[in-house]
Amino acid sequence: MSENTVSEATEFPITVTARHMDLTDSMREYAEKRVRKMHYGYPRIVEVKVILDQQPHGHIAEVIVFGADNVTIEADTETQNLYEAIDLTMEKIERQMRKEKTRMLKQHGH
Repeated sequence: MSENTVSEATEFPITVTARHMDLTDSMREYAEKRVRKMHYGYPRIVEVKVILDQQPHGHIAEVIVFGADNVTIEADTETQNLYEAIDLTMEKIERQMRKEKTRMLKQHGH
């Protein structure tokens, strides 16, 4: 299990972990770059964990976003291509974040 954490140069720490494979610099950098592209809005992001896994039938990318107000959003995708799995997982995360923001706005009467 390889692990690498980015310093808090960004607003929140990003941890990229690999299971059942070696974590290359290009994989780590791609995952970090993709996470940084997220539109923050709500919930405010406290920490992000990216877990990349290689299975006999494909690659799995799992992303867990820890937000303010105890909001945790997680998603995973399995494809044959690791980079595609990262992209699809980030799309799911962004969709869930939009839903969470809409839910919060409805609760507060906006």
